[in-house]
Amino acid sequence: SLENCLAGLPDSVDFVSLWGGWKGMTPEVQKDLKYVQTVKGTKALACCIIMEMGDQITPEEHNATREDRHKFWGWVDGDEEAIKASIVKFANAFADTIDKYNLDGFDLDWEPSYVQPFETNKEMCENGRIAIFLQTLIDRGMGARAGKGKLLVIDGEPEHSEIPAEMGKDFNYFIGQAYSSWGDSDLDGRLARIINHYDGVLTPEECAKKFIVCENFENYAQTGGVSYYYDREGNNYKSLEGMARWKPQYNGEIFSRSGGVGTFHMEYEYKVSGMSGNYPFLRNAIQIMNPAKNK
Repeated sequence: SLENCLAGLPDSVDFVSLWGGWKGMTPEVQKDLKYVQTVKGTKALACCIIMEMGDQITPEEHNATREDRHKFWGWVDGDEEAIKASIVKFANAFADTIDKYNLDGFDLDWEPSYVQPFETNKEMCENGRIAIFLQTLIDRGMGARAGKGKLLVIDGEPEHSEIPAEMGKDFNYFIGQAYSSWGDSDLDGRLARIINHYDGVLTPEECAKKFIVCENFENYAQTGGVSYYYDREGNNYKSLEGMARWKPQYNGEIFSRSGGVGTFHMEYEYKVSGMSGNYPFLRNAIQIMNPAKNK
């Protein structure tokens, strides 16, 4: 079904963060990935939350307990050199998997300030550990400064204190989970937090151009978002359309563009009741941001 394939996406989607499905790809999945990359020009990134050593990628036979994962990766509580070495090994395993399946980079879902629906001690969220992980990916050729076409993206809390400001030059995009956004002022506030964190490394305009805002289509795919989004002039839109029309503003300066928009669980919009075609709200947002002469 095209509803569950990358091949079914609109041609002008720039990249997709694969929430699962990026490990142990079957030949059919790899064929779908290659098609969307080569024919549509859409990039595909591995994406996951990382809060503990071994998240997502530890072999099952070593994944029964936290102690098992620590032993496999070489993590030794209290030994910072061993911990650093284990993090480098862990990050290299991600890079190896990305290379193996010819993925286009990595999207770190970084949400340390939020309660998670799974047990975690958030051991990767302190003492600069996630910075070691990210730097290893950068050393493997990911990110804006590497110049190798492999994207490095961060979503959730890109402005969190554990993320070094200097890495702002390496991130291709910051993704804001602006779910149920009420308008331009909300998005401006989210952008301001990023600008403040990367102050002195990126200009406000550079931050705006890297900032993608996303709506939650797990809940709002059939309506195009929430109905109470208002722009600065008081115009009312469904939130995804409002996000596409948003011109970022900071300290009174309005920038020409943001990094774009996205939808979480985009596939839920493949068909919308009462509307023709597929992905109607996403296609409308694309058209607003990048008008085509012939739709």
